[in-house]
Amino acid sequence: MSTAKPINVYSIPELNQTLDEALPSIFARLNYERSYALLDTKLYIGYSIAVVAGLSFFLDKKFERSEIILYQKLLVGAYVVLSLMFWYFTRFVEKGTVYTGKNRDTKEEIYVKTKFEKNEPLYLVGLIQKKKGNSSRKDLKTKLEVNKVFNESGYLQNEVLFKWFSEQLNVLATKKNI
Repeated sequence: MSTAKPINVYSIPELNQTLDEALPSIFARLNYERSYALLDTKLYIGYSIAVVAGLSFFLDKKFERSEIILYQKLLVGAYVVLSLMFWYFTRFVEKGTVYTGKNRDTKEEIYVKTKFEKNEPLYLVGLIQKKKGNSSRKDLKTKLEVNKVFNESGYLQNEVLFKWFSEQLNVLATKKNI
């Protein structure tokens, strides 16, 4: 099985986007249900920033400056705090996670982080597996040569990618807990 359209396999952004977009279907076949907790948290913080900015604009348009100066100072403070929360969340909590899911059977959580470095066609994948209700954690960092999952025409071979991730999860299962 391959994607509907070919991509330019010499374009790192296209490779990254195509491979990241394939993760939900790959992990669904591996019995993982996608979790949106990280994305929801990021959205809540972002919407809160927008509400604070909108409220500040509304107060500025409806009232005189002398009437709202204290409220504007509070809103600017809230905006700064929320912006710092957003920065901290994306930098230290989310840390490049592109997929999170929970195994339907074992209740394990999986976190997948991906990136390309130095414009090389190596898909760097970090897998983190956590057991629910337990502090045990397993990490695996691995590399995928993209020419193994794309054919010469630029089509993604989903079956090969599925097999590769399945093998990586088997390696992760044999690792000891951290």
